[in-house]
Amino acid sequence: MIKVSYESDKERYSYLKVEGHAEFADAGQDLICAAVSSIVYGLMNALDGFGEEVEIHDNEDDIEIRILSDDQTVQNYIDLVLIQLKTIEYSYGDFIKIKERK
Repeated sequence: MIKVSYESDKERYSYLKVEGHAEFADAGQDLICAAVSSIVYGLMNALDGFGEEVEIHDNEDDIEIRILSDDQTVQNYIDLVLIQLKTIEYSYGDFIKIKERK
């Protein structure tokens, strides 16, 4: 299962983590993993130009993003990604879970 966790204080996002595998289909055939990977790697590419405003850790088993800025563009990117991931969760909730950390 893919697990997505994030932190927000109603004003801004400060953290996003994506880990695990959907196990919807065999490796190389898993459309849920492919969709989530495309969304998250697109976000990482978009955030790459923000320098010290974000920290991105692409580890072997997970991806962690720390948002160190109130920059509205960065916040909008995170919001859009969460909307996209929640859309996948709505249809494939047995394979992806999204949780807000407190």
